[in-house]
Amino acid sequence: MFAEIIRLLIAAACALFVLSLPLSKTETGAALRRVAAVCFTLAFLPSLIIGLFYARPAATDTASSAAPASGSDPQALLADLGCIALVVIVAFVAYMILKLRSRFVSKAKTRDPWEAFFHRGGGKRPFTMHTSARRSRSPFTDDDEDESA
Repeated sequence: MFAEIIRLLIAAACALFVLSLPLSKTETGAALRRVAAVCFTLAFLPSLIIGLFYARPAATDTASSAAPASGSDPQALLADLGCIALVVIVAFVAYMILKLRSRFVSKAKTRDPWEAFFHRGGGKRPFTMHTSARRSRSPFTDDDEDESA
């Protein structure tokens, strides 16, 4: 039963991700990728939890195999607490990295691409009609004659 659910979640994650590719620049594409990531995570989360907390190594000697596996083993408890502590530490470090990244990125000024295109040196400039603007002077005409007349 769990194997079928895992197969369906992986198939859904792959299908949603592939469907999001043509819509990559839209909000719909981003939402599809988020849902695909959730499906992919849900597919492997039960295996991860069972592997971390419920799987115990097989006993090699006969004396330890006769003891009941009640979970009162202090080493197993410390190993489980160590796994939980590691996950908490990794989550905290990831959160701090995101906070630092948002602080550095917010200082950068977001620029409008059209504004950068129109205000750079060789780009097109919008035409405005000024009634007080004079015509450009040609290098081949004598401008002094026009002003003296």
